[in-house]
Amino acid sequence: MIGRVLKNRYKLIDERGRGSMATVYIGRDMETNRIYAVKALSREAAADTELSERFKREFELLSRISGPHVVAPVDFGDDKGVLFIVMDYVDGHTLKHAVLTGGPFQPRRAVDVIEQSAAGVATAAARGVTHRDIKPQNLLLTVDNTVKLTDFGLARSHESKDITVTGFFVGTPFYVAPEQVENSRRVDTRADLYSLGCVFFELLSGRVPYDGEHAWDVVMKHLNSPIPSITALRPDLPPTYDAFFERALAKRPDLRFQSAQEFSAATDALLSGADTGPRIGAASGPLNASSMSAHGVAALVEVTSGQVFALTAADMIIGRSDAQRKVFPDVDLLPLDPSQAVSRRHAHFMRRDGRCYIEDLNAFNRTRVNGRLLVPHEDVELHDGDTLRLGNIDLRFEARGR
Repeated sequence: MIGRVLKNRYKLIDERGRGSMATVYIGRDMETNRIYAVKALSREAAADTELSERFKREFELLSRISGPHVVAPVDFGDDKGVLFIVMDYVDGHTLKHAVLTGGPFQPRRAVDVIEQSAAGVATAAARGVTHRDIKPQNLLLTVDNTVKLTDFGLARSHESKDITVTGFFVGTPFYVAPEQVENSRRVDTRADLYSLGCVFFELLSGRVPYDGEHAWDVVMKHLNSPIPSITALRPDLPPTYDAFFERALAKRPDLRFQSAQEFSAATDALLSGADTGPRIGAASGPLNASSMSAHGVAALVEVTSGQVFALTAADMIIGRSDAQRKVFPDVDLLPLDPSQAVSRRHAHFMRRDGRCYIEDLNAFNRTRVNGRLLVPHEDVELHDGDTLRLGNIDLRFEARGR
């Protein structure tokens, strides 16, 4: 398929991902030169009436949903038996990739990501659409840390004809709501929010709430097993997180959050608990140097005051918080930045294979390392004693215990 031009317009230039029924390509619009994502149904799936109808319905549902946290559709077509959907190209990776490569998120970042995800669910719900397959593989994290919900292949509209897999539930075992197992056709947004709760659990712990050797073992745990404790896996989190998951993962839909707005209000409330007192593993904040050194973590030290910001996770966003816009970076420089010269999402710290890197996130006042102005999205390795300048703030990188 690489090199093929669909509809005399969309040239497939690379493969982005492959599933059992469809492949996603990077495509170039020959008329506008714009880059898009092109999802093409396999010929085997296209020959199946039920699957091809579901694929067409995916485009129809996407066309009804518009919002900053949902991938936007552009075109649909049938080119000599190849059914395809053209969508906006998202420069980034899935949340699954972020967890697998970077480990558990810090609380502020996890809340920011999950609230953006909930906004995508809310957008769909407002149009009467239940996604039915919320999972980190279907949540895309862009390079500027915007979350976009994608893959509405299993979605159901309250107005549309039911199309479902005969004899089995619709969804993914690790994230499926109990009522979705029993009857996939009669679920609503509360099933999506249950799945989103499972994603949030994974972002914080690096593990799904329920696991098992076989898919049906996992499904039965969703139906019958007690809700696991997140604080048993993350002792740095306060008990309010366990209380949150007791409601988010309740077996009965009427005991859960009833809307995405209610879900997001509860995650907002978690942050006050997450930020009480400096803890190793907290999103960011001042730690004394001896505590940091004892835990063997890297850090940024503000040159003037000596304030220490521990870099305890493999991926952390550095910037300044903005509660009105619900932006909460992992390392919050707002207290040091009264002039607001630091961007809300200014830079991205990364730890890979024992080495530390930083990239500028196309900030207005760019990032400097040892006086050198960084090119946006360029990974630059950090070494002990390197100096950084973000906005008007001078920081020193310290790699203690690395």
